[in-house]
Amino acid sequence: MPYVIIAIAVIILGIIVFPLINRYQFKKMPAEQQVRILMKQAKGLIFFKNISYGKEGKLVYIKNKRKIYIYPWVLKDGNMLCTRRDLYETWDYPEEKPAFSEEEKLQAVAELEKYNEKSLVKLCFED
Repeated sequence: MPYVIIAIAVIILGIIVFPLINRYQFKKMPAEQQVRILMKQAKGLIFFKNISYGKEGKLVYIKNKRKIYIYPWVLKDGNMLCTRRDLYETWDYPEEKPAFSEEEKLQAVAELEKYNEKSLVKLCFED
């Protein structure tokens, strides 16, 4: 009987409590540390990570585990409305902020369209 209670407690901690603590700590980290963690989490050559702070947040686009572009958004009419004005001019990371090439712009737009197809909440832009 006590083993069952211990097993249930471990399961609850592992499934509910620890992930909540990890998310909270991640959001409170400095941007530099968040970048390092996201680059390690990236699976494959293209990776998106949505970091929500309630009605606002950021959609992080990672290319080749080396370049990061951030789409800041606010929730409006059930969609994530991108608040960034200078779309696809420079990368947010690395620190030197290299410019987007035409090929990278086209690829970023195509990858965002693929992300929107899979996602329940779409990232949209002001017209």
